[in-house]
Amino acid sequence: MTQLSQNLTKAVIKLGADLRSLQYRALYLDAETLKREVSSGQQKLRAIYGEAESQQIDLLPYYQALAEIEANLEVIQAGHHLVNFPEKIALFIDGANLYAVAHDFLRVKIDFARLLAYFGQNATILRAFYYVAYDPAEGDYLPPYLIWLKRNGYQVVTKPVKEVGAGVKKGNLDIEIALDMLELADKVDRVVLFSGDGDFAPLLKRVGRKGARTQVISYWGNGEGPTAAELIETADVFTELKDILPFVIKAD
Repeated sequence: MTQLSQNLTKAVIKLGADLRSLQYRALYLDAETLKREVSSGQQKLRAIYGEAESQQIDLLPYYQALAEIEANLEVIQAGHHLVNFPEKIALFIDGANLYAVAHDFLRVKIDFARLLAYFGQNATILRAFYYVAYDPAEGDYLPPYLIWLKRNGYQVVTKPVKEVGAGVKKGNLDIEIALDMLELADKVDRVVLFSGDGDFAPLLKRVGRKGARTQVISYWGNGEGPTAAELIETADVFTELKDILPFVIKAD
């Protein structure tokens, strides 16, 4: 990656974080301050537009965020107050699936602190689960990254892998994910599943019938990714992981 593209990547990541923060802070800013910040965001977008377009970086989410902020500005300028009733959400992360998508297909690392910050900007995160299998042969202690997750806002759910054939080991936490999601379905407004596994489609249907909106985050990539089509069709909202990478990627 060239120095120029590295600078662009950093600028895109910083702008994304700033816009998400402004979306939240718009509820508390006066009209003049918000107007200045909207103008600043527009200028930053114009500054990177040409290079981003040449490198095929999709800036649509940023324009949509600015449009939402501008709509809030119009409400404030009309003399009204913005009322915010935070949406309650729960995150369900299929650790192995998310790792495979991020590492094998998108070649990135997820910053789980930024991920919580991103989803917590305009919502109350009731629970954030991270599910992963472990190999008992590697010892009884959790790897450092799982300890970090447990200490920084995540409920880590583990399960030992089982040998299903000669030298073949498998760990499946679908049941644990399903039980936790069904238990919380009537206590949250939205469940967010990080997985592309089509086996979860019936679960999302059941959760939807309990009243919660369902969102799936994974990589489809016009069929190049590992996300099952039935999962995309079942969810109320499907979000391409690559579209939110500017907000959740680990910056080098």
